[in-house]
Amino acid sequence: MAFQNNFQPVNDGRRTQVGYLLMAAAAALAIFWGTSPWPDTPDGLFHLHRVRALVEALQAGVMLPRWLPDFAFGYGYPVFHYYAPAFYYLPALLCLAGMDLLTATRLALALWFGASALTMTALLRCWSRPTIAAAGAVLYLAFPYRLYDLFVRGALPEFAAFFWLPLIAFLTYRLGQVASAEGTTDTPWAMLRHIVSSRWLTFAALAWAGLILTHNLTALMAIWTAIGSTLLLLLLSRSLALPPSRSHALLLPSSPPLPSPLGGHLALSILLPLGIGLGLSAFHLVPSLLEAGWVGLGAAPAGNGFHSHFADWTSLASDELFYHYPKAAEPTVPLPGYLFAFLAVALLAVFFWRTMPLRPYLVVTTAFVALTIWLMTSASAAFWSLLAPVLGKLQFPWRWQTILALSFVCMTATLLEAAARRLPRGRASYFAAAMGTLLAMYAVLYAVGGLSSAPAPFSAEDLTREQMWQFDAEHGQVGATWTGEFLPRWVEEERWAIGRPPTTPTHSEAAVSFVAVPEEQGYLQGAWRVHTEAPLTLRFHRFYFPAWQVLVNGVAAPAYPDGALGVLTVNLDAGEQSVEVRFAPTPALWLGLLLSLAALGALALSPALLLSRSPALLLSRSPALSLSRPLALRLTLVALASLILVAVNLNLTARMDRPSSVGADYGSVRLEAAMMGAMQPGRPLDVRLFWSIQQPEQPLTTFIHVVNAEGQIAAQKDEPLAGAFTPFERWRSGQLLDFTHQVPLPDDLEPGVYIIYVGLYPSGQPDAPLRPFHRAETRLELGRLEVRP
Repeated sequence: MAFQNNFQPVNDGRRTQVGYLLMAAAAALAIFWGTSPWPDTPDGLFHLHRVRALVEALQAGVMLPRWLPDFAFGYGYPVFHYYAPAFYYLPALLCLAGMDLLTATRLALALWFGASALTMTALLRCWSRPTIAAAGAVLYLAFPYRLYDLFVRGALPEFAAFFWLPLIAFLTYRLGQVASAEGTTDTPWAMLRHIVSSRWLTFAALAWAGLILTHNLTALMAIWTAIGSTLLLLLLSRSLALPPSRSHALLLPSSPPLPSPLGGHLALSILLPLGIGLGLSAFHLVPSLLEAGWVGLGAAPAGNGFHSHFADWTSLASDELFYHYPKAAEPTVPLPGYLFAFLAVALLAVFFWRTMPLRPYLVVTTAFVALTIWLMTSASAAFWSLLAPVLGKLQFPWRWQTILALSFVCMTATLLEAAARRLPRGRASYFAAAMGTLLAMYAVLYAVGGLSSAPAPFSAEDLTREQMWQFDAEHGQVGATWTGEFLPRWVEEERWAIGRPPTTPTHSEAAVSFVAVPEEQGYLQGAWRVHTEAPLTLRFHRFYFPAWQVLVNGVAAPAYPDGALGVLTVNLDAGEQSVEVRFAPTPALWLGLLLSLAALGALALSPALLLSRSPALLLSRSPALSLSRPLALRLTLVALASLILVAVNLNLTARMDRPSSVGADYGSVRLEAAMMGAMQPGRPLDVRLFWSIQQPEQPLTTFIHVVNAEGQIAAQKDEPLAGAFTPFERWRSGQLLDFTHQVPLPDDLEPGVYIIYVGLYPSGQPDAPLRPFHRAETRLELGRLEVRP
């Protein structure tokens, strides 16, 4: 009997490679088609608004907006200071390319989904034939929890994170082959030199950084899995054999068991890229961890809410013909029933089929399948309680299905490949093709047959900040989050009341007299020229957060939170002063940035330092130094990456705009300046008005008129002075308010020059507009804009 046990996956024929691409394209098209109309999910809307906010930040030249100014009813929210931002960039860039928000997000999700088929195929091809690898990729795509993430929860970043898991496993496997090739004869130091010089280390470290920057919680579970894998490999080092890597081909394992010392080298191939990946992502990780106590996420003690989400034997698996998708509010998410059938076969094979091919692979994958299932049940409650400060961040034990999906697919593919290898060559191919096809078809039907979702009650045009605020207000939340996890801890007001008048009446505010002319204004910074006759408590319309830095006449001034909302406040002396506010790097950010730069430098220099007997040779121009050109290329790429990393984190590319001065004094308030956007028919006109509050006296409404050449009003917008969610009762004397009014323009707006007017009237009295002191008209001209043919 002939056994087929020597494949070359990387050298698959062109037809096979085209088949992989067609499978990935079909998966991407299925997701793109399946998300039209956009499904109504509890979390999907939040992520869409984050994409929208990132688009606005990129348009303003801010590449990494750690603070989103229009979230939390315009007080701002440090979402990306804590939440991994990478997922949002692809849909944001597609929006900038001209797509609407929903189409861009759908396409981005489709690309993530299709690409995960390729990474899963690459991993499975390390030890299985193409038909089984392709079937495993389909099984990975159709794992019900993935579709639950997208169509029920709307957990878009977690859905995208499925791309990284098989990629990390594949690259780590290749790095392990390097350890296997050298570990049988060389010393540990030689092994380290060989691993560090491998390109697979660089790729694996970058993949780890990609996962960490895509979804924090999936990365947390993956890190625990990597540590567990290391321990397991150390235990199995006498029986686990990785095929040696001597060419681009990936040979299936047919070598004798590895010597025990190699277990340490395999552990190094797992932990070293993980450590470098943590370093590369430190610019995000370090501030998010060290400064977690600044927001609700870390200010509250670790909870034990996970106890309510453990599965028992009645809720662990779905026993219906098609998978039953639970509602998002249900406490548990069942596993697919077929998983337990394959697990039972795998356990039988592990314990009774001692001579099976790939047995060490099956032992490892089966162990992780069993372990992740255990972590989702109440049997692991004591373990969760012991590690509550860490595992408690996951909130839901069923999140472990992200790791389970990868482990289960690898286990199933290993079973099928082992069975195929026990057959003659001809029959093995037919067996693999038939079983792979049946498995893939069943997995898709099982996952899709029970899937249904209601269409979302909004379109791409509805996704505005006003819609976000309205949704938050209706649901008693803030910042497009359900629990206010990113709400600064200095905010004492209940989160459901932030966009409303205070529940208890505030005392009357003493009048102040000051002028605050805005100068340069940016997305995360601004400057004012302030003149006051007496000492002034100057309040800004944003939450206090330690990253906000206030400079008075170029010198850092102590800022502090004020009032129930904890708004950013600074004390000024009498006179004329320059005041600048900017979102500045914190000490933790500087530390994280330095660690990331150090990790980049390590990737560039460590291979040369380890391979060169004399570090002085690195600077030599001798033609005998074969590493000179590769080293120069590495240094160039790292220098470029370092410059980009510094520019992104320090907002060096931020654009600044100067408002047009208005200086209209209404007594209780002053309209200091205005900024206007471009006019396009069918799209809203942005008019940003800058106010200084002298003394809150009554609710006021702003009106904006767009007047054509004939003096007719072509468009208008009447709106509370600071919007509906910063009511008059929240105004404070000495406060700076700015609000962007979006004036809807008709689709048939004719080309020509239009005059933009602004005015003010007591709320509910549009026929009694207020006239500013020393002005003849109640309606002030802000400027003229042109609509081109």
